[in-house]
Amino acid sequence: MFVKALLIGLLTWFCGGVVVEVLCWSFYSCAPLLGGTIVGLILGDARAGMIIGANIQLVYMGQIIVGGVPASDYAIAGCVATALTMLTNQPPEMGITIAVSLGFLGLLARNARMTVNSIWVHKADKAAAEGNTRKIFFYNTICPQFINLLVYAVPAFLAVYFGAEYFQQFLDILPEFVLTGLQAVGKLLPALGIALLLKSIFNAKFVPFFLIGFIFSSYLKLDIIAIALLGASFAMLYWHMNKKNEEAA
Repeated sequence: MFVKALLIGLLTWFCGGVVVEVLCWSFYSCAPLLGGTIVGLILGDARAGMIIGANIQLVYMGQIIVGGVPASDYAIAGCVATALTMLTNQPPEMGITIAVSLGFLGLLARNARMTVNSIWVHKADKAAAEGNTRKIFFYNTICPQFINLLVYAVPAFLAVYFGAEYFQQFLDILPEFVLTGLQAVGKLLPALGIALLLKSIFNAKFVPFFLIGFIFSSYLKLDIIAIALLGASFAMLYWHMNKKNEEAA
């Protein structure tokens, strides 16, 4: 378990404080989905990790980052919450509730990282004034990662390695109606995320696709992965059909 907790800690650091800027948006903005899947691979059940990560991703789909400050830390919400949900054998709905709580706490890690790493900016400015490119690279790229490891990898490792047992004990003492309420909240939060997304990109011509997805989920009882694949297929068909119409015009 030590190695698995260590790997999840490093994954959380990579998603939250990635070194390579090109990979930043692909991993950071989709951390609950991609991070959850990788956590599932580490813990031996990629399917469960993907399902939990996909459910968590729904909560944050419609959130818009203003001024570079998100409403939650997606790395901790995706990686750590998925790990705790799997280790305590909780349903995906409970994972959403855990993720939202940890995501808010994760903002402390993000703010601490941004605050402390500002030290290196001033040192890099001095190096630039000296014309020392090696120091500029060192202060801008290497030094911030030590802070990122401290605020992401260490808490994630401790939460997974030590926290799962205590979290399971905490869940065991909760009354059944409390657990039911938490799961109900977890089912409502994805609806809120989708509503926020629809508010941002709503277009009347896409309503049929929304209704088709609702039918698949409510009446045909397909899981979130199947619906996501169908949605991607519809999106590709829609794109190809529009492309042909544009070429014909």
